[in-house]
Amino acid sequence: MHELTILNSGSVNAPVNAGNEAYIAGSASGNIDSTDILIYRYRLIGTVTLTGASSIAYSGVGSPAKNEEYEFNYEASVTPAGNTFSIFGVAVPDELLSSKFIAKCVYDGSAWKVKLLPSFDGLGIVDSDRLTASSVTTAKIEDDAVTLAKMAGLAKGKIIYGDASGNPADIELGSADGRMLLGDTVAGVAAVDMSGDATISKAGALTIANNAISTVKVADGAITPVKMSAGARKASIAIPVSFETAGEIGVLKYTMCFDCTVDAIHATVTKPAATDTATIIFKDHGGTVLTGSQVDITTGLVLGNIVSTTPTANNTFSAGEEITFETSKTTAGSGNCTVILCLTHD
Repeated sequence: MHELTILNSGSVNAPVNAGNEAYIAGSASGNIDSTDILIYRYRLIGTVTLTGASSIAYSGVGSPAKNEEYEFNYEASVTPAGNTFSIFGVAVPDELLSSKFIAKCVYDGSAWKVKLLPSFDGLGIVDSDRLTASSVTTAKIEDDAVTLAKMAGLAKGKIIYGDASGNPADIELGSADGRMLLGDTVAGVAAVDMSGDATISKAGALTIANNAISTVKVADGAITPVKMSAGARKASIAIPVSFETAGEIGVLKYTMCFDCTVDAIHATVTKPAATDTATIIFKDHGGTVLTGSQVDITTGLVLGNIVSTTPTANNTFSAGEEITFETSKTTAGSGNCTVILCLTHD
């Protein structure tokens, strides 16, 4: 096989008498004649850095015969350095110049047809300049092979969805904080801002508008006392207490009808204690004194005076539990009051 050394600039002719072979097409004599196809094979060698355009050119006299073929085994190493290396008028892509390849050049009767076959060492090179538009079909792409880095850029805040025509499209989601993506029977999806009775922030916090929750929106039994305002949870119970006879003085128990806390106790004098002090001690369901709750109706108090205390401990009750009044007075016969229990529903 004849060798041709590539130049760093200029043209090298491929001699027609070097390394030619003939495919015999029915020639009984076995000699080369007009019915044979001539094939010329060459090795391209050399290690060069191009300083200008370099090429391998046809050097035959006159026009070549139809189907005349040149085959070049490229075994050189060419650094293009911004210049072009071509074979029979066809530029070789830069990425092929550092690999081995085969160039087949066939004359079709009017022009040379050049086919570059990368690469005869089995490595294979296919670059974008040898792919026609839309030539890579879905079947040629491996599953999970298209990474995010391979996708075209997408503006901040946009996402891809299937549109009404079944094609991929993008929609702006990040144009405002807290936008949401909702199904749309016409467009497929819609990017909307939450409005009306509630709004949502980009942190995911939902804010319900004032006066937005109507009665029908609230389930029966859903509002517990702790959900009510402090004022709405307040209640009071009035209990008369008498010290006029010995039979009325002692231990009195009253059942609490709901969970509550005793916030304050007020005793209004309805009949003054004439001889000595009348006392009331308050206890919880277990018999423990409500801290700070004792009421003393002294002899100096007159009709309408109020004695107030504020329990600070042991003052919570569950529905059905009992509060105990323990009354005492050395001398029965005088002293009445009305006890007001100020309560908060729990």
